[in-house]
Amino acid sequence: MLIYPNYKIEKELWRRGFRGVAGLDEAGRGAWAGPVVAAAVVLPQNLKINGLKDSKLLTPKKREELFIVINKQALAVGVGIISEQVIDKEGIIAATRQAFITAIEKIKDRVDYLLADGIKIFEHALPTEFYIKGDRKILSVAAASVVAKVTRDNILKDYHQKYPVYGFDQHKGYGTSEHERKLDQHGWCIIHRQSFRPIAEGRWAENREE
Repeated sequence: MLIYPNYKIEKELWRRGFRGVAGLDEAGRGAWAGPVVAAAVVLPQNLKINGLKDSKLLTPKKREELFIVINKQALAVGVGIISEQVIDKEGIIAATRQAFITAIEKIKDRVDYLLADGIKIFEHALPTEFYIKGDRKILSVAAASVVAKVTRDNILKDYHQKYPVYGFDQHKGYGTSEHERKLDQHGWCIIHRQSFRPIAEGRWAENREE
C-alpha cells in the first residue's frame, strides 16, 4: 500500500523552533540531454495539498496541477538550473550540487533547515539532513520533486521546438528506446550531454543538428 508523504519530520523541526524548513529534490540527473534542475520548497505549517507525492508517481497532468498549487501556497520556492554544458565540463555530481546550492541561495532568507532527497551530495552552513526516498516520506521534499520535475519538463518542451526531430517533449531527454532510435537517425545535438557514456561511446554520427 502506498504511504503518502507527511509532515512528521517537519513537525519535529517546528517543535524545536525551526520555521523555514525547506525540502529539496532534483530532476534530470540521469538524462542524456538537457539540464539538471533542483528545487527548494518551504511549505506553511499543516498546509494540505491533496494528492501530493513523489513526482515520479504522478501523471503529467497531476504534476502540472500541483506545480501551480505549490507555487501559490508555498512560503518560498527556489529553483537551480545547471546546463548540459556545465554538466559536460564539471561532471553530473558537481552540477547537481551546484543546482541544489543555487536553489537554496534563491530563498536563503526564508530557510533555517534543509531536508534533501537522496544521499549526501552537498554541504551547507545550514543544518541539513538527507533521506533516501525522501520524496516519498517528507511532504516538503515531495513538493520540491514536483517543482523540479515540472520545471525541467517545461525546459525540454521548449527544446523540442528548436530540435523537434528528437521528441524531447515526450522522453524529456532520458535514455528511452525512442530517444535511442532518434539518435540513430539524426546523431546528437548540442543539448545532448557529450560526457555521458551513451553519447560519448555511442554509435551515432557527429552533431548534425545545429
